[in-house]
Amino acid sequence: MRILNPPPIPLLQGLEPFSGIQPGELEKISSLMQRQLFAPGEKLIEEGAVANQFFVMIKGRLEVVKSIEGDDQEVLNVIDRSGELFGEMALVEDKVRSAGIVATEESEVLVVQKEGFLELVNHFPKFTLEVARSISQYLRKTDSTLISTLEDKNRELNSIIEELNATREALVENERLSIVGRMASTILHDLKNPMTTIAGFAQLIGLKEMAHEDVVKYTKIISQQVNQFNTLAQELLAFAKGSSTLQLQKMTFPACIEDSLTSIHQNLEHQNMQLVTDFQGETHIQIDPSRFYRVYENLANNAIEAMSAGGKLTITSRVDADYLVMTLSDTGHGMDAEVLAKVFDEFFTHQKHNGTGLGLAIVKSIVTDHGGEISVESVPGQGTTFTISLPILKT
Repeated sequence: MRILNPPPIPLLQGLEPFSGIQPGELEKISSLMQRQLFAPGEKLIEEGAVANQFFVMIKGRLEVVKSIEGDDQEVLNVIDRSGELFGEMALVEDKVRSAGIVATEESEVLVVQKEGFLELVNHFPKFTLEVARSISQYLRKTDSTLISTLEDKNRELNSIIEELNATREALVENERLSIVGRMASTILHDLKNPMTTIAGFAQLIGLKEMAHEDVVKYTKIISQQVNQFNTLAQELLAFAKGSSTLQLQKMTFPACIEDSLTSIHQNLEHQNMQLVTDFQGETHIQIDPSRFYRVYENLANNAIEAMSAGGKLTITSRVDADYLVMTLSDTGHGMDAEVLAKVFDEFFTHQKHNGTGLGLAIVKSIVTDHGGEISVESVPGQGTTFTISLPILKT
């Protein structure tokens, strides 16, 4: 980065945020700014850094980037318009930077420290209006970018499923799958529900205008579903090897399963089924949220497959001594004693066309890894109830 001479008044007059402001006032504004030149590859903003500067684009090209898995980065936006404001949102919200900004070609910008930004906002109404307009335009552009990105991700995921399906078919030998084939089939089977959720929320985002907060909420749910693909693959490999690693966190129940409930509710609605919840009391538990999410997801999926349209899934909880006791009850076809005795066995399926018999085995493994217990009761023709007990975290 190289510091240039202070911005001359004609330069400021040519930038939209300062057009129409009197020369005398522009001199005061100029004294609050520093003119800087960035070479290609130089960073203007570090992701996660404390926000203490605000910027105005003069010329050049910048990219807004965010870290994803590993060392990879995703380009969220491009800044290349003279007079464009950036960096103001973190200052207004008084938060750390949610993304970084890097120059992709030689770029000249005006830099204003936080104190100068506050003085500009407090003393120049036109500038304040420009900041508000900039934030509004950014949110609209972000919404549009999110929708486009989600559509691209959906296409990529559909392509992955097609490839996995081809792999699974290649592993089918005569009447029985090999172990590897069963694992691939399980992944395909369990991908269907996250894909249904992703498609549903992507359609909601794309169908109508909605508040930015709703877009962020739905995007978070979709992101969680995509992350489940990676979690699922790691979980199945660990299950096959007989090993497990938990990333335990202190969580508040039932708040910690709100995202799971949203996904479950979405899947039930698609099948014209109901979700009823009754949570008695709030408590703290220690769980691996990404893995324990699979418990609710698998049990809810089993309930959906066991019920017909109009069925009802009821999820309840209560605090009993040192344990949190949760139940999931469906109004499905139920199971007899012979089936109940094998329900948690590996590769055992009951009245499923595409099941592989690993879902409930994985559920039991996850609950056991968390120091809990799971049991099942069922009446043929009336429904099934799973009961999970988890130790409460003492405060």
